[in-house]
Amino acid sequence: MFLNKIFALLLCLLPAVCLAEVHIFTVVPKSGPYKVFGEELTSGAQTAVDEINDSGGLLGQKLQLSFIDDACNETLALSTAQMLSFHPLSKPKLVIGPYCSGGLSEIAKTYQKAKIFQIVPAFLSATEANKSHTGVIKLFGNQETATADLFDFYNTHFAGLKVALISSNENADFDAGVLNIFKKRGKSSLIKQYHASDFSSLNKLVDALVQNNETVIFMFSRPKHTAKIIKKVYSHAPQTAFVTSRYLATSDFFVNAADYLETTCFMALPEFEDNPEMVKNVVNLRLKGIEFKGLNIYGYTAVQLWAETVKKTKSFDYNKLSSYIKKNGLKTSWGETFYNNGNAAKPLKYSFYRFKDGEFIPLP
Repeated sequence: MFLNKIFALLLCLLPAVCLAEVHIFTVVPKSGPYKVFGEELTSGAQTAVDEINDSGGLLGQKLQLSFIDDACNETLALSTAQMLSFHPLSKPKLVIGPYCSGGLSEIAKTYQKAKIFQIVPAFLSATEANKSHTGVIKLFGNQETATADLFDFYNTHFAGLKVALISSNENADFDAGVLNIFKKRGKSSLIKQYHASDFSSLNKLVDALVQNNETVIFMFSRPKHTAKIIKKVYSHAPQTAFVTSRYLATSDFFVNAADYLETTCFMALPEFEDNPEMVKNVVNLRLKGIEFKGLNIYGYTAVQLWAETVKKTKSFDYNKLSSYIKKNGLKTSWGETFYNNGNAAKPLKYSFYRFKDGEFIPLP
């Protein structure tokens, strides 16, 4: 499969197939458990590209968007960066990705060396979020903010109740952050960590949760795995409250947990219509018949942030764009919703939702 992806990438790099005046790539998962997020990011980016092209292009030139499936694989994401960097004819002016942030520092260095502007639509650890990379804009919040928002939500809705944190290897940094915020707030005694790998089966894990009378369960693992735990625990203890990520609510998740979500809360970045700074932009998009759900808006905005900076500098040149942002900050019509280049002073705050009647309903 890896070789097939590499072959597909090389094919796409042939000038006859992919040559464009101004080329943009999304490097995101389009296969595997996170493919829905890659599809949403690419769809949003394509909407922005179409909008710009329909209005005459950017600095008089048309944009062309292509995508590469990195399957959230760190090695493939780095190989992609290396190949995009060294192709002389179709080297992109902008790369949006990767969505999975493993190995980001090395990937960012590769794009920086090649002078390819990069926008990272990824949830980052606090350490990675605060690293400074030239020519990189980082979207989304960071681990430190997310865990603080999660604790505040717990303290508002479940204060004093016992919490079970279901940990997995793929989410180790975030899980450590959750434990750390409970320690900082003097609540370590209320949270217990369960490593899924310590149990011989899912049933054994569920038995331990039920027997220990865990009243609140935090889970940020894979969609199907998370859904099965919710379903099994709910069948024994329907009063148990669950907190998970809204981005895990994929088709796999709903197939396994659709009838067991009465006490489940979903954590996610805020919808743009809830942000006062975004009202004008959201209204303008709706007047054009454009509605966004999930991560579409972040793919769209990634292109628009870059395009607005290109217009201000009147150039696609990497050095001019990077220098402008370093000197002036990221001042665009999208406000200060984003942070860039290691400046996480105003990261996005997370919101919480319930799922009812086919919709996510914001919680206070």
